[in-house]
Amino acid sequence: MRRGRLILLLLMAAAPAVQAELEVSLADAMTRVPRLGAQPMTQMMSLQAARGEWEAMQIVVSGTPEEVKEATVEATGLTGPDKGRIPAPSVLREHYVKVTKSTLKAPLPAGEYADALVPSDFPWPELPKEESINQPYWVDVFVPYGTKPGVYKGEVRVLGPGRVFLATRQFIVTVLDFDMPVVPRLRTSIMTGWRRIAEVHGFDRDQVPPEPELRLLLDEYADLLARHRMSIDQMYSTYPEPDTGKLDESKVEAAMRKHLLHRHVSTLALPIWPQWPFQDPLGKDRQAALRYVADWMKIMQKLRMESRGYVIMGSLDEPNDNEAYARVRRWGDFFNEAEAVHKVRIPLLITEQPTPDDWWWGRLDGNVDIWVPHFSDVWKDMESPDGKRDIARRLAVGDEVWCYAALVQMPDEWMAAKGSPETLKEGNPPVWCLDYPAMNHRVLAWVMPRHGITGLTYWDTLFASPGVDVWEDAGSFHHPGGGIYNGDGSYIYPATQERHGAHMPVASIRLKWLREMAEDYDYLMLAKDMGLEKEAMELAATFARGFGDWEDDMAKLYEARSKLAALIVAKGGAQ
Repeated sequence: MRRGRLILLLLMAAAPAVQAELEVSLADAMTRVPRLGAQPMTQMMSLQAARGEWEAMQIVVSGTPEEVKEATVEATGLTGPDKGRIPAPSVLREHYVKVTKSTLKAPLPAGEYADALVPSDFPWPELPKEESINQPYWVDVFVPYGTKPGVYKGEVRVLGPGRVFLATRQFIVTVLDFDMPVVPRLRTSIMTGWRRIAEVHGFDRDQVPPEPELRLLLDEYADLLARHRMSIDQMYSTYPEPDTGKLDESKVEAAMRKHLLHRHVSTLALPIWPQWPFQDPLGKDRQAALRYVADWMKIMQKLRMESRGYVIMGSLDEPNDNEAYARVRRWGDFFNEAEAVHKVRIPLLITEQPTPDDWWWGRLDGNVDIWVPHFSDVWKDMESPDGKRDIARRLAVGDEVWCYAALVQMPDEWMAAKGSPETLKEGNPPVWCLDYPAMNHRVLAWVMPRHGITGLTYWDTLFASPGVDVWEDAGSFHHPGGGIYNGDGSYIYPATQERHGAHMPVASIRLKWLREMAEDYDYLMLAKDMGLEKEAMELAATFARGFGDWEDDMAKLYEARSKLAALIVAKGGAQ
């Protein structure tokens, strides 16, 4: 045998032959990839996006745990018309968490669910000891403003040890000839408290002001939400001085500029609580408190951003008795007085529907500016045959209406109308839990415009009941009644220096789904601006007719979205 041939055979024998057994497939962003089982062998992915839009897909590597861990996944930049380029997508490894006990009425089984999206240099968790497992990666493409329309081509590559090419999968992105709004049209208030961030990362939650490293981390959380077209509710950097309780207007203005003009978020909440920064704001400290809220909002006015300002107070959340309603009215009178005396708008947001549960409590009309009913209460008011249609009544007088998610709350009337189903598969007021279909997160954009609902709130992104490690256990919320709600209140995974090598917020797949939902809403609002509202709602109706009437059919959503984009382009979306 010739020496060269012998050397070649020896090298082939020494190479990790098992790498050849890897299977590689592609999936869209709304498909859940199971840890075990066969994958559809999709070899080519075609996406479309406007300028300023994110679009995503998944690449799935399947093989033995050892093969999977040795593989590296990376993506190239995309090339298009006239040598135009789109930067290389970010590639994140999908981390699985376990659903041990199912959420109430969940249609999906217990098991492992991919959710956290970690950098590739994060430590690997222990993988299942199976002959073959699936390891998906999230591929996130951003189309910069100014990109020429047309078809752009790129590749996702799977590499073995020594950067040996194992597989290549092509994908294309068709850039549409219109721009996404720089500031998201969906108004959002995503509560993520700075003290909770401090706590989960091992900082002193009681140190005021926070230490510099924590201040940088707070910015990272705000940046992460902004990149997903969501607005954190408050920024510590816009708080009054901790030693005096007074506003340093230059510091607050600089922080507002960074948050509103650089992050381009849709909202920012005025920081005030019942006993902070004043002991008795409704009593002896009333004049000072009135001046404080007016001065804060006047800085927003100076920046011409006053339309993005509002007030949200956790102590007024979900008022549910006579005294709670009276407390809302007292605070509503306070902000109304500030508006009248200081000539500045200070909208008060309350998580409550306009129709009180008990008429003895009285109404909150005139004291609330932004009503935020739960999804199920929107159904009761606007879609149930017996609904009061109070949402429409408040919109008619100039109030705003947003909506919110929490736990699994189905109205009795909806349950009766649907035959009291044991599981909620589709057509229910959406549930944001991990073991529910992905459509629950995305359908909102397509049904909110039917009722004039323009915003969304959520109660936390870092919640975990005592003893729950969200990196391992999806059961983030343990209800006192015994139920577990998987993923509820937990949309960002806190990576720590000790455990992961760095302090940083890590996005969940469900946060990505909310970003896609917000971009859907932008499409619908662009169409409305162009006089295409009727056509847009007709397309929405092919799969989503209301909060309690929608189909879990992503193919229909994708088709409606593509047709809506074509209408926007045809109407002159590039102008």
